[in-house]
Amino acid sequence: MRKSPWMLAPLAAAAVLGGCRSTACEDLAAAYAGVDRKSQPCVERTPLPAFDPARCEQNLQECGGADLEQLEAQVECYERLGTCQPEQRTSFFQALSACDSNAVSNTCEAAIF
Repeated sequence: MRKSPWMLAPLAAAAVLGGCRSTACEDLAAAYAGVDRKSQPCVERTPLPAFDPARCEQNLQECGGADLEQLEAQVECYERLGTCQPEQRTSFFQALSACDSNAVSNTCEAAIF
């Protein structure tokens, strides 16, 4: 049986809206967890600030469009990091610091961290 496009549109919309979305807070939490895993060969705990995804979600409206772009850039940078190798510890932490240069405004930072 052939399906018409008008029948497929609601299914596509449901798929997009139904669970395929994530928020900046969820993305940042996942990125932090990834950085923590990637840094374990070199340090016991990653030197990232404490982060509570629930607090972030509750206060994310304090972050403007530029802040959200910075968060996205930071997450992408964290995701590109490789796993720390003890003999390359310095370069790993330099790369991690470079990710932190994608800073959000003071208002946004105070609200979500």
